[in-house]
Amino acid sequence: MTSFDESAHQRIETAIAAVEARTAGELVVSTVPASDAYNDLRMLYAGTLALSLTALAHLAWPQWPLPRLLWLEFGVAVVAFRVLAAGPLLRLIVPRQRFEHSVQRRAREAFLEHELFATRERSGVLILISELEHRVVILGDAGIHSRLPQGVWQAHVASIVNGFRSGTPADGVCAVIDQLGEVLAEHFPARADDQNELPNTVHSDAR
Repeated sequence: MTSFDESAHQRIETAIAAVEARTAGELVVSTVPASDAYNDLRMLYAGTLALSLTALAHLAWPQWPLPRLLWLEFGVAVVAFRVLAAGPLLRLIVPRQRFEHSVQRRAREAFLEHELFATRERSGVLILISELEHRVVILGDAGIHSRLPQGVWQAHVASIVNGFRSGTPADGVCAVIDQLGEVLAEHFPARADDQNELPNTVHSDAR
């Protein structure tokens, strides 16, 4: 996954405005580079690699003094920790369940940060895109869950992910926003006194 450019932001924001013009729903799209730094796993792998290489060095050169071995261990650990921050390597070492848990937690945090709970009809919907993990989460507020069945978002999540995989991320997000608009129009039709309660801006969060 890659971050949206300015043109993609404009298309998504236009799609959000179009949906909110015909429904009482409020949509927020948020992207994060990663849902977690996974420092614990990076430290574990870096430490294991450093210990292993130091042990091999001691076997190969038993005459090396202890300070040299300790500096070798420290240096390898620092370099490995930094290298393991790279996305492709993190995706190799982080278990899938950890990714799922981290992205779900980040989505709940974003839901609170962007105040999707504060709409009049509790009809806020968050689309969170976490780039490192290649994951998408859609969360609806209490009013949404009271009228829609569990698992209603699964097909929409798959559509967004497929859009990224095909190289047309904005198309996938805009299509899903339009589909959500159909659902929201049925269950949360626009009211005469509706106001735009949340910004339509695509949020690019730091974490």
